[in-house]
Amino acid sequence: MTTGIIMREPELWLGYIRVSTWREEKISPEIQLAALKEWERRTGRRFLDVIVDLDVTGRNYNRKIQQAIEAVERRTVRGIAVWRFSRFGRNRTGNAVALARLEAVGGELESATEPLDAKTAVGELQREMIFAFGNFESNRAGEQWREAHEHRRAMKLPATGRPRFGYIWHPRRVPDANEPGGWRLQEERYELHPELAMVAEEMYQRKLARDGFATLAHWLNDDLHIPTTRGNTWGINTVQRYLDSGFAAGLLRTHDPDCNCQFGRTHHSGCKNGRMLYTAGAQPAIITPNEWEEYQAHRAKVKATPPRARAATYANTGLTACGNCRGTAVARSAMKDGAQIRGHTFVCSEHKNKGKSGCEKGLYVLRKDIEDEMRDWLKREFADDIDGAPSVPQQRTPPRDPAVKLAEERARTQAELAKVDAALERLVTDHAMDPEKYPTDTFMRVRDQLTGKKGSLVAHLQSMAAVEATPQREEFRSLAVGVIKEWDTLVSIEKNALLGQVMRRIVCTASKRNDVGFLNDIAFDVHPVWEPDPWACPKCGKVIRGTGPLVCRQKSCKQA
Repeated sequence: MTTGIIMREPELWLGYIRVSTWREEKISPEIQLAALKEWERRTGRRFLDVIVDLDVTGRNYNRKIQQAIEAVERRTVRGIAVWRFSRFGRNRTGNAVALARLEAVGGELESATEPLDAKTAVGELQREMIFAFGNFESNRAGEQWREAHEHRRAMKLPATGRPRFGYIWHPRRVPDANEPGGWRLQEERYELHPELAMVAEEMYQRKLARDGFATLAHWLNDDLHIPTTRGNTWGINTVQRYLDSGFAAGLLRTHDPDCNCQFGRTHHSGCKNGRMLYTAGAQPAIITPNEWEEYQAHRAKVKATPPRARAATYANTGLTACGNCRGTAVARSAMKDGAQIRGHTFVCSEHKNKGKSGCEKGLYVLRKDIEDEMRDWLKREFADDIDGAPSVPQQRTPPRDPAVKLAEERARTQAELAKVDAALERLVTDHAMDPEKYPTDTFMRVRDQLTGKKGSLVAHLQSMAAVEATPQREEFRSLAVGVIKEWDTLVSIEKNALLGQVMRRIVCTASKRNDVGFLNDIAFDVHPVWEPDPWACPKCGKVIRGTGPLVCRQKSCKQA
């Protein structure tokens, strides 16, 4: 009589490898994989797969570990094995949630180098202590990085030292075989690149000329064959981040320390509350303060424009609004004699998509009537400028325009800022070429004085920009007169671009239905850009939509 031996299939597990962004925690994936393979041999388990996360932080769970947890929840594998428990995560709340998901379906988490039995009270305590210590180490490292970043910003340097497009970067430490340890310390600085600085300036000029980020990326990659500072090709996001950073304007972009949106911890794409600050940097500027302000205004306008309206099909694209619900009006085609007429009418978007619950009355207006009213409004608004000019100039001296005085102050401040920038660049360059020329304390004192004065001038320019935010009607006189004279020769996209500079929107309000049932008694009202926006919240500036009263729904505005 023989006794058979039952061979059981080994349990299937998933291995997980994470290489940290923290330099001291950069344990190579090869070392982690070798330990996991040894654990697999020692325990008799078998890995279905090994998931690898390279250069990712353990402070959040927006990573591939979610795939491993989901595999356990589907009962595809028994559990997850890591090199050390710290590879699983370094966030106390995230660790608790992830472990709860594993244990809810009977899954397990084991460490290849920290053997313990988490099913016992002592083993569970040991694991919790390991997680707590890992969370402490992560927080401590984060505090050290924040202190380093604050120190660099105090020195008018970007938080992270690396090459920047349009500049030559002189790092703090440079290799030098003649120095002890093989490294020489010098003053970290940025100098204008003799060729790429001009390319950076043209990037802003092309963007202000209505080139898109994709067009700029194609221009840099295909026409100029210029890579990024990291040797990669340019993409839409790469171009956008560079231009938005303001570095080429001599500025540093930082996050408001009083904002609690967790920028830099839970997300890195930008402040959710829009509280990014610009401060003066020590680097020389490539573009002027005027160009930077024009770029910011252009970006704000583009963000507020619907994507389809950015490449306008009609003269009133993106400028037409429904007066009954303060929503946008969109084009609608019609059939006439068996042919389709595109953009024949404009209708209320809310009424079209949601019915009477979105906008009870709705809107139906011919596009031709809207365009005619826009042209007639220009004629009425600037009639005196077209044919009402006096034959003999007035002899009296007109009162001094406050805008002219403000422009003179701006020009004076910009000239002084240019002198400070030039002085700062000469000082840093002289010190780099001849470190013995100035005593260290003298150099640092003069540098700090110049950077402090630069910061004050930049702040003064920003305060003047806020005063100039609402333009004057006179600024648009020549533009409006030119549009009226050339109306019949301009194409739709040109009309739209020019009209968008003088009006926020044309409001169409319907109140009377015709025999077919459409509201055709239309009242038109134009909101010019030189007057305060009647639909905007006075606190946050956002346009208030909806059929109700003009009350902002933002929590911050309600609480104020």
